[in-house]
Amino acid sequence: MLYRSHQAGVYTFILSQVREAELAADLTQQTFVRAWESLRRLREPGAFRGWLYRIASNLILDEVKSGRARQEVSASALGEDDPTATTPAALDDGGDPEAMLESAELRQAVWSALNELSPEHRAAVVMHHLEGMGVSEIATAVGVRPGTIMSRLARAREALRKSLSQYVEATDEGM
Repeated sequence: MLYRSHQAGVYTFILSQVREAELAADLTQQTFVRAWESLRRLREPGAFRGWLYRIASNLILDEVKSGRARQEVSASALGEDDPTATTPAALDDGGDPEAMLESAELRQAVWSALNELSPEHRAAVVMHHLEGMGVSEIATAVGVRPGTIMSRLARAREALRKSLSQYVEATDEGM
């Protein structure tokens, strides 16, 4: 039950950090194996998700240090298995080809902007905005203070705002 409820989020988080779908799937599996093996050491069952992401973060760091993983996000790496990918049906564009093209362009721009962030900032953004984790939960997952996460989120948002300014301004003008 825990695997089913957390697998997609852990996979998305790992994929956002390592870029390769196959490696992300392997690391997701390793995360749950390690969690199962260490479950008796979990002191606060309510902190399970943060603890699980901490395990995933440590596995990612091991992969990056070993040189087997690049910490980049690629829209092309986020294939159909990606639960965060926006499908044409989800866009509510009425099948308008121009709107679909603009949406694909925006998705690519967002992933490119994410790729420009440091791994720490990208992890905070993915966990908070894609996975819906709270600041305290992210802090637990990455082993820093909540204030550090708040700072990382603020800096990441500012960097994203600058990188995506042409899209933000276009949206604001349409209102």
